[in-house]
Amino acid sequence: MPFFLCWGFVIWLVASAIFRLMGHYFFIPDEPFFMLSAYILVIPIIWVVTIPIYSLKKLSDSKQLQAAICIALPGMLIDAVVLIFFDTIFTNLPADLDRYFASWLLWAYSLILLTGFMKASYKTKNRLIP
Repeated sequence: MPFFLCWGFVIWLVASAIFRLMGHYFFIPDEPFFMLSAYILVIPIIWVVTIPIYSLKKLSDSKQLQAAICIALPGMLIDAVVLIFFDTIFTNLPADLDRYFASWLLWAYSLILLTGFMKASYKTKNRLIP
C-alpha cells in the first residue's frame, strides 16, 4: 500500500497547488454556479485518479478499499493542519472562505473513500470497460 500513500500525497500536492494559485476562481460565495461547479467537477476527477489505478494494480475488492483509504489518508492528515493556517497558505482566498474549502475537502475525501467500496465489476481482463 505504500504506492497508494504516495499517490494520495501527489494528489493532495497537485490539488493544493491548484487551489493556492487558482482557488479564487472556484470559491466565490456570490456566484453559486462556480461554487456548485467546484463540487460537481471533482466527481469525475476523483474517478479518473482512483478507478483506473485500482484496475492497473489489479486489486481485489478488499484491497481496493484499503487503497482508497491510503489515497485519502495523506491529504486528510495534512489538511487537518493546513486548515489551521488557511489564510496564510491560501493567500488568494479570503479567510472567511475556509469553511467552504473545508466542506469541499470533506466532499472530495468522501468521494475517494467511496471509490473503495465500488465493486470490481468494471474490470474485465485487466482493462476498463467503456
